[in-house]
Amino acid sequence: MKKTKQVIKANGNFQEFDTEKIYKSIWLAAQNVGGKDDKTAVLLKNEVVAVLTEKYPNGEYIKTSEIGEIVEKVLIEHGHAKTAKEFIRFRENKKHYRQDKESLGIKDDIGLGYNTLYILKERYLKRDEKGKIIETPKGMFKRVAKFLASVEKTKALRDKWYEKFYDVMVKFEFQPGTRPLANAGKKEAQLGNCFVWPLNDDINHIFKILHESTLIKKHGGGCGYNFSNLRPEGDAVGGIPDLAAGPVKIIEMFDLMTSLFRQEGKYESGNMAVLNANHADIFNFISAKQTDGHLSKTNISVGITDEFMNAALEGKDWKLINPRNGEVVNVVKAKSVLELMAAMAWQTGDPGILNLSAINKGNQFGNPLLKKCGPIMSTNVCGEIPQYPYESCNLGYVNFTKFIKGKSFDFAHLKEVVAIAVRLMDNVISASWFPVPEVTKSVQDHRRIGIGCVGWAETLARLEIPYDSEEAYELAEKVTRAMYQSAFVTSAKLAKEKGPFPLISDSIWANKKDKPRNVALLTFPPSSGNAVIAETTFGIEPYFALAYEQNVLGGMRLRTIIPYFVEKLKERGIYSEELVQKVIDNHGSIQALSEIPADLKKIFKVAHDIRWRDHIKMQAAFQKWTDNAITKTINMPSSATPNDIEEAYTLAWKLGCKGLTVYRDRTKKDQVFEFGKSENDVISVKCPNCEALLTKERKCYKCKKCGYSTCEI
Repeated sequence: MKKTKQVIKANGNFQEFDTEKIYKSIWLAAQNVGGKDDKTAVLLKNEVVAVLTEKYPNGEYIKTSEIGEIVEKVLIEHGHAKTAKEFIRFRENKKHYRQDKESLGIKDDIGLGYNTLYILKERYLKRDEKGKIIETPKGMFKRVAKFLASVEKTKALRDKWYEKFYDVMVKFEFQPGTRPLANAGKKEAQLGNCFVWPLNDDINHIFKILHESTLIKKHGGGCGYNFSNLRPEGDAVGGIPDLAAGPVKIIEMFDLMTSLFRQEGKYESGNMAVLNANHADIFNFISAKQTDGHLSKTNISVGITDEFMNAALEGKDWKLINPRNGEVVNVVKAKSVLELMAAMAWQTGDPGILNLSAINKGNQFGNPLLKKCGPIMSTNVCGEIPQYPYESCNLGYVNFTKFIKGKSFDFAHLKEVVAIAVRLMDNVISASWFPVPEVTKSVQDHRRIGIGCVGWAETLARLEIPYDSEEAYELAEKVTRAMYQSAFVTSAKLAKEKGPFPLISDSIWANKKDKPRNVALLTFPPSSGNAVIAETTFGIEPYFALAYEQNVLGGMRLRTIIPYFVEKLKERGIYSEELVQKVIDNHGSIQALSEIPADLKKIFKVAHDIRWRDHIKMQAAFQKWTDNAITKTINMPSSATPNDIEEAYTLAWKLGCKGLTVYRDRTKKDQVFEFGKSENDVISVKCPNCEALLTKERKCYKCKKCGYSTCEI
C-alpha cells in the first residue's frame, strides 16, 4: 500500500496494517473446508489489498470489521462460497468470544447478557420482510402479553391482564414457552410446544398421521407416538405372510420426515416413540438406536407397568403379544427385557422408560380421566407431559431465582406469580391456532397446561443448599406443593368465571364442588430456551458445568461462565482468568481443584459430581405434587455398568417417577463434554432367548448358541 495505514481493532486499540494477517485468515478458512492450494489464498489476499488501496489511498484508519467484510465480498465474488462461509463463522466466533453486544445490532432495553441477546435475535425477535430485526426484548414481551390478553372478554380485563402478564415476563418471574415467544401475534399462531398422536394398525391411518404431524412440525412442535398397536415385523397383511414392516421401520419413516422440516425459531423438531414392554417387537425396538446417529430425531422409551417390573424383579416369565390378534408369539423372562433395555441405554443413551402405571393412577396426580377415557399411552418428545391423542403441551416457566429473600424462599410471592401464570397459560390455549382440527378440539377439551421452572440449581446455590442433600429434596417438595395448591385454586376460580374444561363430566371432579378449568397444571420440562433467556440454570437440573464453551446455531461457539460462581470467587479473592480456564479444562467441575474452598465445592456441584441415585431422588421429590410428569437427565459416569442403569430404572419406578432418561458419559461420539478417566468399557449382555452371553460384533450383539442378533430381529 502507498502509505502505512492504521487498523482500529474492535476494542478501540490501534495497530499497524498487516497484509499477512489477511492471507492467514483466508488460508485457515480454506483449509477448514478442504482447501489445499495456498497460492489461491495469496491471490485473494492481493485482491483484498487492492480494494482497500483504492478505497483508502491516503493512509486513513481502517476498522477491522470493514476489512472482514471486504474479505467476505472478495471470496464470494471469486466463487469461494464454502471458504466465505467458514470465514464468516470465524469472525462471528471472535465476536462471541469478546461478548460484543453492540455487534448484534439490536437494542438492549432490559440489560441482558450477550448470550441471551444472541439467542433472542436468532430465534424470537420479530423481523420485517427483509429479515431485519424490528423488535427489542421488551417489545417481544409486550407483543406476547398483548396477544395473550386479547382473548379476555372486555377491554378492562384485556388492559388489566396485559399489565400483569407483561410485568411477570419483563421481571423474568414467569415466561411462557418458546412457541408463544416466537409465534404470538401471528395470524396463524401455533403456540403449542409438543403433540401426541394416535397410531392404528392401518396403512391409511399411519400415512394420515404422518401427514398431519408433519404439518404440525412445519409450524413448530415435536410429536409423541405409541406404536404398540402396530403388528410386528414380518406379520401377515391381508392374509399374506411376511409383509408387515413393523413398528421400527415405521418409526424410521417418521424420523426421516422430521429431518426435512425446521420450525419457526430455527429449531429442528423431534419425536417420542413408545413401545409397550409386551409388544412382540420389543427387542427390536430396544435395539433400534444402537448405531450412533440412527433415529437422531427420535427419543425412544419402553412403556413399562407395575406388572412388568414385578415380573422382572421376581424372575417371572413375560408374554410378548401380537397386537393384531392378541396372540402370544413368545414367552421370555421379563428380566431379559429389562436387562437388554439397560444394556442398550448403557451403550447409546436409549431407551428411556415411561411408567404407564404411574401415569394412569386415576387420581388428580395421574390421569383424572382414566375411568371413562381410558389410559394415556404416550407423552411429548421429552416425556414431561403424558397426553391423550391430539393433545398439545402448553409450557411455562417460573424463575425460582426471583423468589429468594435473603437466605429463605418467598412462598407467598411464588403463589402470586403462579396464579398469574395459570391464567396466562390458559389464555395460550384460547389464543392458539392449529392446522389440524382434531388437535384444536382435543386441546380445548382438556385445556392441559404445564407450569414448570428455570433456575432450581442456582436457587439452591444462592440458598447455600447442596443439590444432593435431604434439605434440597424437602425444599423441592415444599415448593412444588405450594405451586400446585396455588395453581389448582386459580384454575377452579377460572372455571367459575369461564367454565371448566369440557371433559369435566368424565373426570374425578364431575361431582365435586371445586371443578378446575384445566385437566392438569404442573410439569417440569427441560426449559433450555427459557433458561437462556432468563440467564439461569435449566429446569430442575443441577449445573451442567460452571464454565464451558458450547456449539450453537450452526457451529458458533459461546463461552459461558456461571455469573454467581464468578461472584463467589471474587468474594473470596481467588477469581482469575487462569482459574476459569482450569474449570473449563476440568469439564466445568471444581471438585478436583485445590484452589476452591470446600464449602463452595459443596454448593457448586455439577451434574457429573452428583450420584445417579441423588438425581433420581430429586426427580421423585418434584413428582409428588406434579400432576403431569418431569423431564430430567440422570447422569452417570463412563464407569457405570448396565446393572447400574437397571437399578436406576427400578429405583425410579419404586419412587413413583413417571419416566426416566439415563445418560452415561461418553455414550455419544459427538458429546461436547467428557468426564472421568478413559477406560475400555466391557459389559455382559444375556441372550433373551437362551440366556447365553451375547458377543458384540461392531454395533450388534449376537448369540453364538441360538443365533439371536439385536440387528436382525
